[in-house]
Amino acid sequence: KPYFPEKELYSFAEKAQTATFTCHGYAQVFKSIPNNAVVYCDPPYVPLSKTASFTSYAKGGFDLNDQATLANLAETTAFERSTPVLISNHDTVWTRKIYSQAKLDAIQVKRTISPKGTG
Repeated sequence: KPYFPEKELYSFAEKAQTATFTCHGYAQVFKSIPNNAVVYCDPPYVPLSKTASFTSYAKGGFDLNDQATLANLAETTAFERSTPVLISNHDTVWTRKIYSQAKLDAIQVKRTISPKGTG
């Protein structure tokens, strides 16, 4: 039987009452971060291989230049403003290079693909 994180969801819902969530381009968000913020970014992940290159979440895609720009904005924000920034991505040689100044925590994840192609 799969685990359903009911307690965690209720805890998140309670904390979310005082949070501000935004959905904008990353450059715009980094320009308007308040002093007491914690930033979480979940960009399209760096492809694990040359054939696994899904980057089409946003119009115009999200390429390696965007990845590097996001990493630079995060680093500047973290060091110059002492604002915590958390970013999810694949653990690759490229991400380790662009996040070389960051504290990295690697976790194992299980990936599944729907056989129906609908989710």
